[in-house]
Amino acid sequence: MVGGGGSIAVATVTLFDQAQRLEQLERNLEECVRSLGAMDAGAASRLTGTAACRPALEQAERGIDDARALLGLAGVRSGHLAAGLQLSADVYGAGESALAALGERLAGDFAAGLGFLAARWGLVLAPGLLVAGSRAALAYSVASTVAPDATRRGGDAAERWIAGHRSILSNPRFVQFARVSIVSVDEVVAGAGGLPLPVVRMLGDDGLGLLGLDTTVGAVAIGASVFGGLRETPVRTVPVSRASSTRADGFADRAARVPSGNAQVRIDRYSAPGQPDRFEVYLGGTADFSLASGKEPWDLTSNVSALSGEPSGAYRAVVDALDQAGVEAKSPLVVTGYSQGGLVAAQLAASGDYDVRGLYTLGAPGGQVDVPRDVPWVAVEHTDDLVPALGGTWATADPVLVRREVFSDRPPPLELAVPAHAAEHYRATAELIDAANESRLRAVGADFDAVGRGAERVETTWYQASRVP
Repeated sequence: MVGGGGSIAVATVTLFDQAQRLEQLERNLEECVRSLGAMDAGAASRLTGTAACRPALEQAERGIDDARALLGLAGVRSGHLAAGLQLSADVYGAGESALAALGERLAGDFAAGLGFLAARWGLVLAPGLLVAGSRAALAYSVASTVAPDATRRGGDAAERWIAGHRSILSNPRFVQFARVSIVSVDEVVAGAGGLPLPVVRMLGDDGLGLLGLDTTVGAVAIGASVFGGLRETPVRTVPVSRASSTRADGFADRAARVPSGNAQVRIDRYSAPGQPDRFEVYLGGTADFSLASGKEPWDLTSNVSALSGEPSGAYRAVVDALDQAGVEAKSPLVVTGYSQGGLVAAQLAASGDYDVRGLYTLGAPGGQVDVPRDVPWVAVEHTDDLVPALGGTWATADPVLVRREVFSDRPPPLELAVPAHAAEHYRATAELIDAANESRLRAVGADFDAVGRGAERVETTWYQASRVP
């Protein structure tokens, strides 16, 4: 599925491909009509013949005229059908956009009402819930002492139940529910605080934007920091390897260059005589999911900081690597990022500090990042991948959005919590993008390739970042 990129059209790539084929057919038929016209004129001037040949010549001319008329009509109908396919896609996209906006509005209103009721009923039910919770804790404590084996079996059964139902995390409906729910948390809090619904709407994303995903995540980060978790630290970035390379070619090639080892950042420098250096940057995904900040800047702390709109450890590490690589404010730059690296890539494009000529994100929770609309952006998401949904809805940006359901024809494996988020699946989707005959993807891909065009030398440097206690 491909949508966005300055267009409200949302349809399968096949639909757009058929429209383009019909447009090409229309052009081919017009060329046939012109060729037949030239043949008809040439035949009339050369074939004088005898009187006996005249009926055959006239019959040939009538056949050519009939063929021109039929081919012309077929060309017109092909053009009308191509325009109809494009129009139907646009109308479908407009309807889907309207329904999505309405759904988000209703979800926000429902969340505000839920928060209002929960706060009021919570005061009434709090004593009973406190007593019930205390009794449950006491019963568990006694059971653990008297029958530890039974308690352990109960815990194992709970773990087995969770493992057996882990597939719900890969359900596209659940993923979409999570996406809408995440951006509605602030409405729950505002409703619990007793704010009237019109005021909640005015302060939300559709109004002044004072309430949103960033404020909610920021509050979570502040609360966790009180207990020693999710605390940002300084970072240190060093180059660890250099090598000669080749110019990136296509979406699959760029996806394959995303780092997956100890080095989290890869920078390719394109050099040509008499021209300023140009760069392509590749950023890896989250490597540490613990609440406490360790040595790894690509961790949960950086995820939370980035979603709250603060400069995360990973973001600062990338900026440091860019400075060491010689990237200046006017250096042409294409940024590719997977998962957290895609979120950081979007923030680099949104910062305005760099001349970002292209942005390519894979499985990134970047829906709320306000990337300028003149930046060519291809955002790849799997509809059964929960991670991009954690970034909320596409409220402020309009990338060329490519979506695919990885496990549409088979059940997801249960070894991983979110199997559709695996980098290998995004690399497979990137190969499908290269094979797609879609105009917007071709246009953005041309913008990406233009940065490295004409380069005579490509030097690759890998950088490793670490947190400084």
